[in-house]
Amino acid sequence: MTVDPYAFMSPAAVAETGDHHPVLRTPMEHAHIAAGATVEEHDGWRISVYDTEAAGVWASDVSHLGKLDLRGSREELDEITGELTPGRAREDDGVWTLRLTWVHGYVLCPFPQVALLRERIGPAAIDVTCGLAGVAIGGPDWRELFARSSGMDVRERKLPAGCCAAGSVMRCHTLVLNEGPRVLMLVGWEFGEYFWESILDAGVNLSVTAVSPAVGARQEVSA
Repeated sequence: MTVDPYAFMSPAAVAETGDHHPVLRTPMEHAHIAAGATVEEHDGWRISVYDTEAAGVWASDVSHLGKLDLRGSREELDEITGELTPGRAREDDGVWTLRLTWVHGYVLCPFPQVALLRERIGPAAIDVTCGLAGVAIGGPDWRELFARSSGMDVRERKLPAGCCAAGSVMRCHTLVLNEGPRVLMLVGWEFGEYFWESILDAGVNLSVTAVSPAVGARQEVSA
């Protein structure tokens, strides 16, 4: 039996011990509570819930998404990603597969699916769910909000739906994915709270609204 040397890093491998019931928190939780959000537990996570509905541009904390870092040879990534080319991404039943380079990619999925997908993919996948915080943005003015946060070119012809790229957003190394219904940004966990508050500050004049993850998932992104 092969021993997984990275199992100790996997949040999905955390189990209850006696009376201890582990619960995961996003790095933005204090900011959410300070803003008046309530906290509910879902799938082992403390999720911040807002009463607001987005009328325009919106932002949502999606750090609870499952995230697998994929590393391997070009041939291995061809097999894992279904021969996606660098910069392209694909969604299958709520699971996103991204290919940043020929030898590096990611899988993003609902947290309960992390363990199964990691086992299915094998040694090429490392669970980095709690290594990357996530912020999704959307609404008709999302590109204006992004332009106030980064010099990356996210015009439709440069980053259409189904494309991903890495660059600097709010001076943080950021993975950007245009999902079509929304735009997802992933940054280092330690920058999560700073990143969240910076995005909201950048959108003040756009009346950006903080929304619950479930609300953000229903919002449409203007092309």
